[in-house]
Amino acid sequence: MKTIHNIKTALLLLFGSVLGACSFLDTDPYVIPGKGYYDSEQKIIYGLAGIYGVMSSEELYGCYYSLQISNADDLCYYNNYNNAEARPDKYNHTAGTEAIYKVWSKLYEGIKNANEFLEAMEQVEIDPAKMTHELSLYKAEARFLRAYYHFLLAQAWGNVPLRVETVTSPNPSDVQKASTPQAEVLAWCAAEMEQCLPDLDEGVDGTPSRVNQSVAHGILARLYLFMAGESVAQTEGTSKQSLYGLAADHAHSVIRSGLHGLNPDYKQVFINMIQDKYDTEWHESMWEVEFSGDRSSASSWSNGRIGEQIGLKSQSSKSNYSEWACNYSYGYYNGTYRLWQLYFATDRTDDEMQDATVNNAAQLAQIKITDVRQEWNLPPYNYAGANGRTLNYTTDGTKYSEKLTIAASVYKTPWIYNNYFSLPAEEINGIDLTIENPFNIDHALYDPTLMAAVRNAGKWRRETIYEPQQPAKRLYTTINFPILRYADVLLMYAEAVTLSTGAPDDLARECLVKVRNRAGIKTDETRLTDPQSFLALLRNERARELAFEGIRKWDLIRWGTFVEEMHSAGTEVPDLNKWKNATIVAFASANYESITQRHAYLPVPTKELAVNRALKQNPLW
Repeated sequence: MKTIHNIKTALLLLFGSVLGACSFLDTDPYVIPGKGYYDSEQKIIYGLAGIYGVMSSEELYGCYYSLQISNADDLCYYNNYNNAEARPDKYNHTAGTEAIYKVWSKLYEGIKNANEFLEAMEQVEIDPAKMTHELSLYKAEARFLRAYYHFLLAQAWGNVPLRVETVTSPNPSDVQKASTPQAEVLAWCAAEMEQCLPDLDEGVDGTPSRVNQSVAHGILARLYLFMAGESVAQTEGTSKQSLYGLAADHAHSVIRSGLHGLNPDYKQVFINMIQDKYDTEWHESMWEVEFSGDRSSASSWSNGRIGEQIGLKSQSSKSNYSEWACNYSYGYYNGTYRLWQLYFATDRTDDEMQDATVNNAAQLAQIKITDVRQEWNLPPYNYAGANGRTLNYTTDGTKYSEKLTIAASVYKTPWIYNNYFSLPAEEINGIDLTIENPFNIDHALYDPTLMAAVRNAGKWRRETIYEPQQPAKRLYTTINFPILRYADVLLMYAEAVTLSTGAPDDLARECLVKVRNRAGIKTDETRLTDPQSFLALLRNERARELAFEGIRKWDLIRWGTFVEEMHSAGTEVPDLNKWKNATIVAFASANYESITQRHAYLPVPTKELAVNRALKQNPLW
């Protein structure tokens, strides 16, 4: 079995001498050395880093692609209603929106780097005895990444230029290139990835930041599912059923390998990412983008804003950072009421169903959040603080008007409605009793369902029990972002084999139930036999399991339900005031209402059209 050493260490050496000790995972390498440079394996690894490196840019998985473009769906919305700019996650973007251009440019930068690397590698002559690995391994990784970047482009923009040779600007014949139809680009991506497979690393001993055979199989399953979807024109001689069959085959290859499993603790999967640790036992996180450093110095650089843009809000005006329980976070993304209901009520067995509309304090206190994913992804608190808030309520016939103060960033801030708290009284800490007329904690009533429609996305929280204590306001983080998890592979197999053969097989049912069992919820077995019932359950399970991971939007698009489901999510506003902030919910609903079919694709950036006149704008833009 082939093994691979940690590319991160090698690139630390490179950029340590060139840029002052910056990891390739956190630095944008703009120059790939040319022909004649690759006279050692170490230099080959340096060149390969320039292809991987674009993934950890702020433009791609650091923020713009992972959050603004991919994460605004029917489960997640941008909550900053004071921001008037045009943004992809508000769906008010245009072809001139800067984030659109940055993502497009960065993906083509990765393709350019791959083309230059591969062309230079054709001239390499190194004594095999001086090589730890064969040249074919490095070429396969570069080819796979080039195909993956094209896949992301075709998925988001549709028809895009297919660039498989180095662009020698300002040569007009190179720069001026028309788009290739989406289906052809995707077919090329699939063929490239298939050809790379035999030469990729067979094991999982390397970090999950590199492509191996398991990753390639998993991404091919995702690619074939998208190719079979409603948004892609079918090419002659290719049927949806055959594409679903290929997706099932590749997902099954991962399952059959036995190299991956589900971590029994769902939340630990993401705690590992927050702590920049790798799961060497379960290998559930198959491919993730690494970030390292917090920009506190030139030697501690990062382009990742995971946890700071999406996380639990923690913003204090006080700079006593050593006391903070959660590092700085804007908490710009919330889970929708639809996501809450998917966890809390949808697809639950009769004996698990709970009535969250009750107002009786004793009954409310008995409600339990039993899906562990709901508890982790939509936690009952953030760190926004409750500064001088007045609570007016009646207890035992007596009216009270008391002030509540909980220091921001230092203590968990529960969601509050009247004198009901989303945390039980024994978990509410930091109430200031020195202020005039302070709140009496004995009057706190427990309702775990409060503010269900406006809870922060908690998957990558910056709590200091997980992320190291920051000595200052740090907006860039070391938190990694997943591209592919084993749980996704299990669900992809279940979907693909059902659509390929017309019914779920035993393994498909087992895959779905495994994911649900890990979440701690029961499954109605009558839903596992009928194909349509099974697929409906499976689609909902993908939502529950993979929320906030930048996958749901592309699922809706390939299912052909994007506009319908986005509009529907905007109308699913809870009736009870205790479940919402009216301003935030109205803001989100307005964004959902503005979505049309054209939003299933991004517009070609205006700047790109000005340079490449062979390009045409997407028809609906």
